[in-house]
Amino acid sequence: MTLRKPIQILMLCLLTACNSNDPEVVTLGVLPDTGITGEAISYSQDIKPILETRCVACHACYDAPCQLKLTAHEGVTRGGSKERVYNHKSLREGKLSRLFFDAQSETEWRDQGFHSVLADANSTTSNPVPSSTLTGLLDLKSEYQKRNPEARYDELPIDDQTTWQCAADRGEFLNYADDYPERGMPYGLPALSKSAQTQITHWVTRGAMDDTDYSLTKAEQKHVDRWESWLNSDDKKQQLISRYIYEHLFLANLYFSQEAAADRRYFELVRSSTPPGQPLAVIATRRPFDDPGIERVYYRLRLDRETPVAKTHMPYPLNEEKMANWVRWFVDPDYDVDHLPSYAIKAASNPFKTFAQLPPDARYRFMLDEANFIVRGFIKGPVCKGQAAVNVINEHFWVFFVDPKYQSGPEMKAYLATVQDELDLPAEKEDTLRLFDSWNEFAKLEKKFLTQRHDFIGTKLATNDTLPMDRIWDGDGTNPNAALTIFRHFDHASVQQGLNGQPPKTAWVIDYPLLERIHYLLVAGYDVYGNVSHQLLSRIYMDFLRMEGESLFLTTLPEETRSSLLAYWYRGADQRIHKFMSLTFTDIERKTEKQRYGKDHKPSPQQVEEKLAVYSALEQHIGGALSTTYDLEHQKDNYSTMLFEQIQAVQSIANEGFKRLPEVSLLAVNNSEGVNYFTLIKNRGLLNNTSILLENLNQVPEETTVSIIPGFIASRPNTFLRVNEVNFPEFIRDLQTMDDKESYHVFLRNYAVSRRDPQFWTHYDAFQTGFKQFSPVDYGVLDLNKLITH
Repeated sequence: MTLRKPIQILMLCLLTACNSNDPEVVTLGVLPDTGITGEAISYSQDIKPILETRCVACHACYDAPCQLKLTAHEGVTRGGSKERVYNHKSLREGKLSRLFFDAQSETEWRDQGFHSVLADANSTTSNPVPSSTLTGLLDLKSEYQKRNPEARYDELPIDDQTTWQCAADRGEFLNYADDYPERGMPYGLPALSKSAQTQITHWVTRGAMDDTDYSLTKAEQKHVDRWESWLNSDDKKQQLISRYIYEHLFLANLYFSQEAAADRRYFELVRSSTPPGQPLAVIATRRPFDDPGIERVYYRLRLDRETPVAKTHMPYPLNEEKMANWVRWFVDPDYDVDHLPSYAIKAASNPFKTFAQLPPDARYRFMLDEANFIVRGFIKGPVCKGQAAVNVINEHFWVFFVDPKYQSGPEMKAYLATVQDELDLPAEKEDTLRLFDSWNEFAKLEKKFLTQRHDFIGTKLATNDTLPMDRIWDGDGTNPNAALTIFRHFDHASVQQGLNGQPPKTAWVIDYPLLERIHYLLVAGYDVYGNVSHQLLSRIYMDFLRMEGESLFLTTLPEETRSSLLAYWYRGADQRIHKFMSLTFTDIERKTEKQRYGKDHKPSPQQVEEKLAVYSALEQHIGGALSTTYDLEHQKDNYSTMLFEQIQAVQSIANEGFKRLPEVSLLAVNNSEGVNYFTLIKNRGLLNNTSILLENLNQVPEETTVSIIPGFIASRPNTFLRVNEVNFPEFIRDLQTMDDKESYHVFLRNYAVSRRDPQFWTHYDAFQTGFKQFSPVDYGVLDLNKLITH
């Protein structure tokens, strides 16, 4: 045994041309004798908790470095790839590599170009010196940290694909370790504890086995059987209903809300070629409405084996009330489904054609019932990150919905039948390269639709060209999805129930056609593997949908105020924007031209008050259904008067110094009774939201504001802030007086948790625990890919 390590090193030198590598580097990742003794290492009890608390934070989604997903054992054994999912220069759609869908075994993943991180490519059973890239990267970090205790590895940019080096074999790993000794794992963060690293090494040495029990409990099986039986009835009506439900819930983390939280596991709704009662055979297609390739599909519930991650976690409850609602909305009404629609892309990508036989109010009520989930689809759904995906929206806005009573009946059905051709969506173009031709085509369709939409709103929704308050959905008195708040954080965003933060610059009112198109544009029809034309076309089309939502909100205001607010929202925008808006409001183009609003335009104090009065009226109209979980005013009894007043004061001002803040931070305010958690959000001032690539030119720094929201609404914080409550006035003062880079860095030194802080993981764990206690259902691992350098 005493000679084994030197012999291993000698063998590695011979096998890997050791003379070109640092002798200390050659030992990294060398696995110990397989005959090691001690207690057995359990994946479920020992290894998975380490991965969840230290590794999943960066290795969880399409943006995981080298596509190494550590959210499940299957992701660990799949390994990594040199191919990048986010390749925005690609002229052709990328090859699919979705875990649990696009390959079902380690061998199949190897055939797709994935390499092992558990056993290096040249460490075969015939090789007496086994090694592992996974353990080697952990060794690299711990050894570097040991030799260089003052090293500034926190200066490494984390969210930077250009720095990725995906070592596919032992030689590539050794070269990486030689060239980048500071880039061990966890990347740009403190090393794992010695005990955690030892456990992972021993687990890998012993074969990296999975001992998790994935069998369903009796209660879970009972729920699964009931739902699968209902979803898979043979009649055409139910088959069409189930197809509609699947195309809206295919990304959902489904859970049985009757079960105790401690026993809760999540499920996913998938298409299978096999019926309930038989082993599930998943049908993997690029989009949920793509042709399954068989005559009959079955909708099955599959246990989700992945660790919930906050940036993609989209919980959706299944219970008796949900099933009763679906039956009341879809099944009980008297209508016929005489044929099942085609999966041909042009028809299947347009839900108004595919589901024309289903009652419009049933479809709308289905989405409204969990509107927070539906809107989260384009916030969290198929996109892990991407400025182009979210720069179409404002930094902070509120969302309301048209009452479903006014989106139902024969008139609504006739209206949708009339406009369904104008509601075609970019997904029908698949991986087209004809971006500008496609843009012109959809622009013409949108113009035609807006003309008909204007007529429908004028005759069916508005009264004297104004949208009455009773046309807005009040959540039926109890549903907290009646109002939502969206914050944008540069290249990602968040959405929560309620009217949160200070009154925003803009708001949307969403009707059924708009809500459905948002889903089919940015969720069901959006392909993260798609080519650059597909992604840009989807982004450009979303401009139309944003303007529709904003325009419907403007109908709640006096005519003069509408044109002034619109001009303020779109300062410096292309005149084509105003042309589109004029198709919804015949008065806007005329008044905008008459007033000749410029880039410096601001609404008058009276017009601002009129908007605030509408916000207040909407809040009163929704009444008891309004969620107050994230509303500072309604949560003020949980805070001291000083803390509440300080937050209110800083939210009431705009300050150019705020521009230096990170996009979103998690804030812990400690006091003698414990800790209060908040999310600190920077809301950038912008002239407009119409530029895809030149957004920086639209920034108005002096209009930057901050929102401090109770609890956790950020899944990807840029930093973690800590302050004692007695020092909170100084914290707010320092926040307001960041006049230059130096004062900004002083602020970070005083309050931010540094990435090289030896206690970094202790602080991170505390925020994770606080998140789980604050919101057990929404809880998922907080992402660290966006941590700033400081």
